Amino acid sequence: MRASSNALLIPAEDFPTKSLINILIIMIIMVTFINRTEEMEILEEIARSDRAELVLIYGRRRVGKSTLLIEFAKRHRALYLLADVSKNILEILANQIKDRFVRFGNWEDFFEFLYESDYEIIIIDEFQYLYMVNKAFPTQLQRWWEKIKERNKKIILCGSMISTIYKIAKGYGSALYGRKTREIKIEPLKFYDVIHFFPKLSLEKIVKIYSVVGGIPRYVEEFDPKLSLEKNIKKKILNKTSFLYNEPMNLLFEEFRDPASYVSIILSIVQGYRRFNEISSFSGIGENKLSKYLMVLERVDIIEKDMPVTEKKIKVKRTRYRVKDNFYNFWFRYVFPNRVLLERNEVDKVYNLIMKDFNSYVGKTFEDIVIQIFPRLKIMDYDRVGRWWHKDKEIDIVAINDKERKILLGEVKWKSRVDCDRIVKKLKEKAEYVPWNIGERKEYYAVFAKSFERKSEEAICLDLQDIQRKINSR
Repeated sequence: MRASSNALLIPAEDFPTKSLINILIIMIIMVTFINRTEEMEILEEIARSDRAELVLIYGRRRVGKSTLLIEFAKRHRALYLLADVSKNILEILANQIKDRFVRFGNWEDFFEFLYESDYEIIIIDEFQYLYMVNKAFPTQLQRWWEKIKERNKKIILCGSMISTIYKIAKGYGSALYGRKTREIKIEPLKFYDVIHFFPKLSLEKIVKIYSVVGGIPRYVEEFDPKLSLEKNIKKKILNKTSFLYNEPMNLLFEEFRDPASYVSIILSIVQGYRRFNEISSFSGIGENKLSKYLMVLERVDIIEKDMPVTEKKIKVKRTRYRVKDNFYNFWFRYVFPNRVLLERNEVDKVYNLIMKDFNSYVGKTFEDIVIQIFPRLKIMDYDRVGRWWHKDKEIDIVAINDKERKILLGEVKWKSRVDCDRIVKKLKEKAEYVPWNIGERKEYYAVFAKSFERKSEEAICLDLQDIQRKINSR
């Protein structure tokens, strides 16, 4: 290949040592790679594409983006580069090129290497750090892309700091806006994916684990299936030397310059203040500023809007906010308020406080799980599924089939020996308040529980064993 006058190339066999970055990459590859089939298929499609591709991949930190991309790079002759904020980042990037030693005298050398090299697929992980080191990086890439794309190369940019990524690659007017050929958001794993991490555990135990750590692979991997839930929580979260002890605050400080307002909002929601005016009052943030903060927290996947499933348009008065991430929910509910005790190593005391409320907490997560897995239960064909509420009336799960005018109303109980008939009776009473095709609809009922004392002929009653069978039957 041709390189600029400032770039030095040496065969790999003459380069005596591996960089620390390469060692770290090897360590990342060793992380469990579970069920990213859909995302991998998209990447394989990109690899097969006969056109140039400028791809943006983004998502929360620890969600498994690097593991996915390294697995993909192993299957192809792809160059994987991992960025950071070091002042000598050009040297660090050069040392990651395994088949030769390259020196980049400046950023133009770096981009010329991307253009001239025989790598068809180039992955730049944590690319937002390059912008932090070199503010001109997006515009330089924009300029060079017009040249690079003539060679039908594929450049994959991957990043974790969502606010920065919106600024440089997603937002209207950003340097890369309109130039990206694809955009892929890597989501946390769903409950049915997390099951694969714990093949020997019961569904009940996995529900509890998922309620604590959610679907972030790095967090799930922290839990040792050989230990009890109690020991895992004490050792992996409440221990002030553990990785997860400060994790949410660390990420908030990385994402935001001043996370105090965001912490106040999350605490408000966790403590049950879920409407816009309630959050404003509890957090002390004026309503004129609150909308922006809420939008940013939604963007980084920590919270989300919750609307009654019967509503087709967003209505402020009916909108609630909820903490979307289970680990943030758990941490701000139990760890943050008890930091003083934990700093004094009173782990047992905090754990006992958690257990007084834990069943109720898991019960709300179990509702989310049932909504997640509803398509796999194959109870009915539906157009949308979610919660419903109005004033003091709430129904845990409602599924709607608009064309056939069918509606399923369900209750989710994190309890054993549930009397299904009694639950169905209450469901029928609440159904009268659900304003959807009243008098013209066909109603169905469902109850989900840990176990039943008796099931009902008037409803679909699924316990944990039934749910396990339906998930396994896929």
